[in-house]
Amino acid sequence: MTVVARAVPRSPPGARNACEVSGAPHDAAANDPQYGVGEYRDFVSSSFAYRNDMSVSADATAVTTAVDAWSADQGGDLPEASLFALQKLIGAAGFRPDSSKIVVWFGDAPGHDPVCSAVSGETAVTEASVTAALVAAGIKVIAVSVTTGAPGGLNGDPVASSFDYGACGAPGGAAGQADRIAAATGGQSFGAVPPGEVAGKILEGLTALPVTVKPSATCDARLSATFDPTERTVTSGETAVFQETLTVAGDATGGTATCTVQFLLNGEPAGDEFTETNTITVNRPPNCATATVTPGDLWPPNHSYRTVGVTVPDADGDAVTTTVTGVTQDEALDGVADGNTSPDAAWVAGHADQVRVRAERGGQGDGRVYRIAFTATDGKETCTGTVTVGVPHDQSGPPAVDTVGVVVNSFGS
Repeated sequence: MTVVARAVPRSPPGARNACEVSGAPHDAAANDPQYGVGEYRDFVSSSFAYRNDMSVSADATAVTTAVDAWSADQGGDLPEASLFALQKLIGAAGFRPDSSKIVVWFGDAPGHDPVCSAVSGETAVTEASVTAALVAAGIKVIAVSVTTGAPGGLNGDPVASSFDYGACGAPGGAAGQADRIAAATGGQSFGAVPPGEVAGKILEGLTALPVTVKPSATCDARLSATFDPTERTVTSGETAVFQETLTVAGDATGGTATCTVQFLLNGEPAGDEFTETNTITVNRPPNCATATVTPGDLWPPNHSYRTVGVTVPDADGDAVTTTVTGVTQDEALDGVADGNTSPDAAWVAGHADQVRVRAERGGQGDGRVYRIAFTATDGKETCTGTVTVGVPHDQSGPPAVDTVGVVVNSFGS
């Protein structure tokens, strides 16, 4: 944001000026600044206490014209109606709701405290009340105390030289108004600034303002987002770094899912330049737990090799590559009454998802079970599993029973 402000020449007591600024809306990342202009003097001895010369506008030329029309004139005692002016501009400035609201307050004298109803004809204003109102409105104050007036300028003692507000009773307030208001609103305060350095201090204040960055995610139901930390406060212009984690729901369906993250600045949407959209392809892995093997049983037990194939489904309909990785069995390779053949498994060249196993079982047992281990991949994720093929003892009898304590490599090695 760039602010151009003219230094105001030393004026007689009672003539002071201020500038109100609406920062760039967050969706422009300080690339769309707008400004308003207002000036204050005092009650009783001046023609106005606060005048809103121009509400917030993108017309920079009009801002310059308004500032050029300022004149240092009028005044009585040293303190001014600055607290009243700060209260009035909250509504009069016309701040955009999505903007970084900033008031640049410069002058060379403290403010009357209070500005009572008997003087203003409006609700009484004190430092405490205007500070609360500024904070509630989300307005940061950059205070620039110029060296052309009272000792301490904006931070000077508002009591010692006050005599215009007799209707308000004894003068009140304390030195340090600008410092306290700037601190309470998250702004900046500069003291003892020569007139020729006012513009530079304004720019310095704008670049030194803190901003709280908080990511806010709107995600497809299949996704969720977490951030570490959940928010970060940095000085304007610095980089806020977050660790972002996107998690896919366990029951997520396949396909494209999106998660849009807005990085809020001081709680407000920051627009396109502070928005990211994450698009990911949700992939469900092959389901090895529901793999099938064909055929599932071998008959007759004639000692010949039979080719069996393993099929693994994929919930997304992706092509699955299945690879048999090993075969074990629950009977010896050459046991009693099994035909004296060995080994009992052989690879099938060119068909990784198939294997040959021998259709035989021990004549005195409860049938043979082959355990076929495999892996399956859809090119993105991989699962592993085991399917079984049985050789029952009798064709009309019960299925083969897996003797889990017996593990024999069907390939014989």
